[in-house]
This record gives sequence, C-alpha cells and structure tokens, in this order.
Amino acid sequence: MENKLPNGWTACPLKDVVSSRKGKKPSAVIDHAKKGYDPYILIDELEGNLPRAYTNDPKVPRATEKDVLLVWDGSIGKCASGLLGAVGSTMAVLSPKNGLNTKYLEYFIKRNKNYITETSTGSGLQHINKSLLKTLEIPLPPDGQQERIIKKLDTLLAKVKDAQSRLDRIPTILGRFRQSVLAAAFSGELTKEWRKKNKCSSVDTLLKRNEYKIADEIELPDLPDSWAWGALGNYTDCSRGRFSIRPRNDPRYYGGKYPFIQIGDLPRDGGYINKHSQTLNDLGLGVSKMFPRGTVAIAIVGATIANTGILGYEMCFPDSMVGIETGDEIRNRYCELFLRHKKHDIRQEAYSSGGQPNIKLQTLNPLPVAFAPNEEQAEIVRRVEHQFHVIAEIESRYLHIKSYTNKLEQSILAKAFRGELVS
Repeated sequence: MENKLPNGWTACPLKDVVSSRKGKKPSAVIDHAKKGYDPYILIDELEGNLPRAYTNDPKVPRATEKDVLLVWDGSIGKCASGLLGAVGSTMAVLSPKNGLNTKYLEYFIKRNKNYITETSTGSGLQHINKSLLKTLEIPLPPDGQQERIIKKLDTLLAKVKDAQSRLDRIPTILGRFRQSVLAAAFSGELTKEWRKKNKCSSVDTLLKRNEYKIADEIELPDLPDSWAWGALGNYTDCSRGRFSIRPRNDPRYYGGKYPFIQIGDLPRDGGYINKHSQTLNDLGLGVSKMFPRGTVAIAIVGATIANTGILGYEMCFPDSMVGIETGDEIRNRYCELFLRHKKHDIRQEAYSSGGQPNIKLQTLNPLPVAFAPNEEQAEIVRRVEHQFHVIAEIESRYLHIKSYTNKLEQSILAKAFRGELVS
C-alpha cells in the first residue's frame, strides 16, 4: 500500500470498516425461480450472467445490494457489488461499515487484486489469505470525497472499458481481412488488372502427373481463362512425416543434430517456420526423414488440423503432418496460401477415428486447387504477402495499445487511492 497520503486522508485495516462472512454450498438447489427461493450466486453471476440456480437453504449467507462479493477460493480477487441472493462457498460477503461506501470498497478490492493473488495460500487451488482484512489497509478520504472519487472512477473506467471493447473487435476484423485477401487472390480478382497487361505461360507446364482426379460431385467456381482447377497431388509431391519411435518419448532418440518440429510449432496463421524446439539424433533407424527448406507442412490430426507452415530450413517432423513440395519456392508459397484459404473446407473433410479428427493423403492428393500460371502465382504471392505484412503491422500496434489499456485501469485506480484523482 502507498504510504504517503494527502492531508485529511487516513488509513486503517479493512477489518475496521468491513465485516465478512464466508459463503456456503446449499443443501439443495432448483433450476428455476420460485417464491421463497433466492438466486444462488456463483462466479458466473459476478461476471454479469443471469442466475442458473435458486435455493431456500437458510444456512447459506445472503448478500444485499450494499455488499461486495469477493471470490475467495479459485479465481481469487474477482469481485462485484449490487447482487442479491445466496452466496456460494467459493466467495465471501464483504459488508461495509463505519461510513464506507460499497462502490468505494469494490474499487479498492479491484485495485489490490495483484496483492490478493500474491499473498494467497494453497499449493493447488488458491485461497485468499485469512489475514487479508487485518493486513490490507484502505486509504480513506475526508468526509464527502468517497462519492466524488467513485463518480470520477465510474466515468474514467467506463471509457477504458469502451476502448477495450472496441479493441477486442480488431482481431476478428483482421481475420476477416486476411480471408478476404485470400478469397480475392484465388478467385483471380486480386490480379485482374495485372492479367490485362501480362501474358503468361500455360498452367499445364506445372503438371507433374495425372494420377489424381477431382471428385465429380464437387462444384467448382469459374476461374479466369488462363487458370485451371487441378488436383493437388498432380502438381505436388505429398508425403507424410515419419516417426516410428516407440515409446515416442524415448530419450535415446533426442538431442542430436536433426531439427525436429511438431504440430505445435506450426504458426497460428501460417507462414515460415524459423525455429524448432527439439532435435533427433538418428535418422537411420526409421525415426524420421528430412524435408528440404521451403516444404509446406500441414497438420493432419488433432485440434489444429489443416494448420500450415513453410520450412525455413531443412527439418523433419512426425506422421501427424504431411510435407508438400512442388520443386519451386514460389509455387510452394502459393500452395501454402491456398491451403490457408481452404483451411475450413479441409477441416470439414476430417473424419473421426477413435474420437481423433484426421485427414489422409487420399484426401489431400485429389484436393481441388485453383492454379494460376507461374508468372501470376509469383504476383499473387507478392501481393498477398504484402497485404499480410500490413495486417501484421496493424496487429502489432493493436497488441501494444491493448497492453497499455489493460494497465490503464490499474493506473487510474492507483491514482484514486493515492488521493490524486480529485482535489
């Protein structure tokens, strides 16, 4: 707590101005409102949700609008006021006394959430230290100033909350922007004017084989005249990673010179993979195989299925990923961007095997890809990556501002309880 206070301010332990009662789990609850039953207040209700249970157990402490409810066990430090009902066992009822304003107490608890967490007890489930009301001192302004401070805090923190709410929409907007860029790229719209000024070679020059056929029932949208739909496996080499260690965590195979990545190393939004967290020490025992720089890696199992990345250098990876190689860096990057564009559709193709979603090479090889000629692929990659760079810069600025606004609330509260918010 801050030691220096303005003239006229005093400080005292919370116990001198607050009485407390621990909540209790009721003997029985019902799931609907009924005469004689009170709402059963849990953490969800503190966060603004409507009550989901009701009780008439007289042994459970009740809160009034003048009380502050504080989470005492678990997600400690969360608090709210203005709630009426029976209080659950993970919370405590703090009742102001001796002229302490309810809202002033609530703001003070929020100001000291870090202190409450740092002084908590319990090795697993956190509990607020029982001595909190004795050790934590609350600064008290002269008569009449609590209400002024509350009014100022209400105004400033509402503005902070509004700013945070607006900022929280930015990731969704940027995600939609990424998707719109990819949609424009692979419909031909992004390079429409470019095509009018440039003549390109035939898409057929990309063809490696004619082994895989796009399913007849798949409806494909029209493409520019110089483009063509083609099965991924006819234009690329797709092969699974290999990892035959049993058990997989056998330490004898780790700590060597071969960079080894797993699904968790794939970037959230795709792009180059320029670091690895593990290494293998022997590829000769069928442990894995190396994939060259520029290979596209795609996850084929688990919750991150269809996430992609491009190897920034030679690496190996397990059979939970597939490596896709065209023989050309630009074409690899083009394919990776297209796979990002179709991530949702690829995930839809995943099927359940023992509860674990996965896709097979039999799904990837005939995957329809909108292929542009080589020269236009290079232009598409350039334009898309430029737009993504712009998005990344906006995202970086967003994260910086969000970090600032997250600290702003505590800064304002600190000024209030130092007596600096109102004169």
